[in-house]
Amino acid sequence: MTPALRSVLTAALLAAVTLLAASPQITPEQEKQLFSQVDRLLASVSDILGLRAKRQVPRAVITRDQIREYIERRMRESLTPRELRAQEIVLKKLGFVQPDFDLKSQTVDLLTEQAAAFYDFKKKKLYLASWTPSAMQDIALVHELAHALADQHFNLEKFIEKAGEDDDAAAARGAVIEGQASWAMTEYLARQTGQSLSGAPELAQAAIQASSQAATQFPVFAAAPLYLQETLLFPYTQGLIFQQAVFEKLGRAGFAELFRQPPVSSQQVLHPELYFRGTGPRRVSLPSARLPSGYKKTLEGTLGELDHLILLRQYAGEQPARDLAPRWRAGRYALWENLRANRAVLHYAVEWESAAHAARYFEYYRSACGKKWKRLVVERQETGQVTGAGDDGRFVWTLREATFSSVEGLP
Repeated sequence: MTPALRSVLTAALLAAVTLLAASPQITPEQEKQLFSQVDRLLASVSDILGLRAKRQVPRAVITRDQIREYIERRMRESLTPRELRAQEIVLKKLGFVQPDFDLKSQTVDLLTEQAAAFYDFKKKKLYLASWTPSAMQDIALVHELAHALADQHFNLEKFIEKAGEDDDAAAARGAVIEGQASWAMTEYLARQTGQSLSGAPELAQAAIQASSQAATQFPVFAAAPLYLQETLLFPYTQGLIFQQAVFEKLGRAGFAELFRQPPVSSQQVLHPELYFRGTGPRRVSLPSARLPSGYKKTLEGTLGELDHLILLRQYAGEQPARDLAPRWRAGRYALWENLRANRAVLHYAVEWESAAHAARYFEYYRSACGKKWKRLVVERQETGQVTGAGDDGRFVWTLREATFSSVEGLP
């Protein structure tokens, strides 16, 4: 998922709470009473995170139709139709989604269904969904007020933009934003019963399990491809666990530190010890392939441990994914398109910890292609290289020491 598309998810800043049942619309009187508590909740969040509130946070109730329109507008502002189409092609070529998958409509439907509240860092305003159950309104507001406080101190828009064109770094920064808000929300709930996340990581684990289980009750989410499910939950669930690890090491000072020195990859979020050691990803070179005239690069980015964890989970199973994904060291892709011919070629490379791990991934990837394609013909096989044809054209797979690379969709 490109930084631009990840920014749409982050820009919506959806609350990490899920709605258990439909609820009557909030009345004007209920709205007035509810928002009278915002300043009190802001003080609580300020105390939890150790961040001083610099100003009040404007707030409003928003309908489902308005949330949908907001998400669609953010997508239009962040991505051109061509960029969105290119992202969809990459997801399809890698096998994350089916050939008939519509990325735009599915993303909008998924985010609209999951929304309980959000903070718009462009307007500096907090919105609460009009159908949010009364029992969940406080915690939804706490989550979004954590975003508002972070924005007052660290400017969330610029924080997101600094990921540049690095998809995986964008995922890591999203985990800082949503993980911190989820941690604050969980700590707020814990304090209501005289508990605290301090010295009790089991509370954080219980929170992410509850959130993950509750999300599956929603029909759009439950029917979504594994990739969308996991990338939507990752900043909240793994972000929360990552924040817990940072809190245990640095205390409340860790919240500000993560905005000054954010993790640079999903791997650092998944394995906090790598963040503390400063162990970042390597850079892998993409395979070269001579293309006919008319092809232009339309998209380029990174594929991190999270992406490979999902891909392996989808095609190889849970245990192989957990065993191999942490051995990831670098990953990149580039999409070249000939718009007149309506053809696209994907260049992809991933480096692993060792040649043995790369060889193991090669076999998993070959098996995955056999599952995602209706037709796979191997034309030539020699040491370290396989060439053939699949559903969308010719391919060349290469294994060289610890790096596996692929060129797919060749005419």
